[in-house]
Amino acid sequence: MIRQKAAANPVGVKELAINSSTDTKALNSKDQVKMKPVPSGINYTYPPIQYQDGRKSICTIPEGYIQAALSDGDLQDLSNEFGLDVAVIKAVMAVEAGGSGFLLNEPSPARPKILFEAHIFYKETPKPVSRDRPDLSSRSWNRNLYQGGSAEWQRLLDAMTFDEVPALRSASYGLGQVMGFNHTSAGCSSIQQFIQENFAGEYWQARHMMNFIVNKNLLDALRRKDWAVFAQRYNGEGYRQNQYDTKLANAYQRASSANA
Repeated sequence: MIRQKAAANPVGVKELAINSSTDTKALNSKDQVKMKPVPSGINYTYPPIQYQDGRKSICTIPEGYIQAALSDGDLQDLSNEFGLDVAVIKAVMAVEAGGSGFLLNEPSPARPKILFEAHIFYKETPKPVSRDRPDLSSRSWNRNLYQGGSAEWQRLLDAMTFDEVPALRSASYGLGQVMGFNHTSAGCSSIQQFIQENFAGEYWQARHMMNFIVNKNLLDALRRKDWAVFAQRYNGEGYRQNQYDTKLANAYQRASSANA
């Protein structure tokens, strides 16, 4: 089911909506990717906490905890589990998040890369946010509303002051840029669990992406390296406008050459 007119959507926007019955099926799927538990002390929190440098966050991170990047071993595990070339997995992550699920310009603890979607928030919240903040709630997709990088977190936090959970559901997160409203297809029982795991490290972000791919029946297209089919179903019909399939193919070639 398409949530939004696909031709208007940018790369990185997941359009596949899930109703309550789909959510339950996804969570109980025998093909669900198993994930190790998040270490204790990593907890969703709202109202947000503030770091010493002034940044605000919605997840507690224990002092000294390392938000680890995806290791070569993690990539090989995913390759073995799903019958995918490592280069294929790297290609999707490269196109979706530039190869990193965290804002690397931020000091530790870093926040995950996100993109807040005003046109999704418009549908998710019943509140008339667009009257006062059309930059946060918009009837249609508008590329000019994006601010990028750390500024996307301020947009999300501002939206949360109007309607907390719908705002969380209206952003995409991490290595696979999976939308919050797809948290169940990503393998999480709640949006709060999804947020915690995104903060915990790229291991969880990668498995969110793979859960989404498995639960949306996209695995075969990736195995065949059918970039157009994968692009259409992962990002919607707008993939042609954004040349998403071409970007995936090029990213795959670069990753293959690097692995050679």
